[in-house]
Formats: sequence, C-alpha cells, structure tokens
Amino acid sequence: MSSTASTTSTARPVYKDFQQPDSNRRIPVTPAVLRSIFASSRSPHEERSISRIAFFRFVGFLISCIGISFAAARNRGVRNTATLLGVV
Repeated sequence: MSSTASTTSTARPVYKDFQQPDSNRRIPVTPAVLRSIFASSRSPHEERSISRIAFFRFVGFLISCIGISFAAARNRGVRNTATLLGVV
C-alpha cells in the first residue's frame, strides 16, 4: 500500500449578510449607555438607593469644597466674597 499525502481543507461558511461594522454606525459608549447597562441588572429599589447615596456624596463633596475655600480665604485675609470668586 502506498501512502499518498492529501491535503484536506476545512470548509468555512460564507456569510453573505454579515458585514464588518462601520465606524460611523457604531453606538457610541456614553455614560448614559453604561448606566443603563448596570441599571438593568438592579431592581428599581436598589437603583433609587444607589442614586440617593451618590447624590448625597456629591452634595457633601461640594459643601466640603466650599468650606475649604472659605477657610483658605479667611487664612489669606480675604474679606470679600467677590474677591474669593475672582470677580475683582
């Protein structure tokens, strides 16, 4: 018996309807899209709780920034709020 080397090629399916995604037709990844993905995995109660916590943390951050600004202004001897805001 003689052995002959035969090449076998695997047939790959051809998808005629499949197209490479256009860079113009892709959905942009925005914070709103990411938020909706994560929000879909939580219940409305959990989502409301997380939003409330985030809101109060943001308000706390703003209040602390304002407090630090006023404390720094007092230590520099700034007496006018307009000067603190850079109006004058």
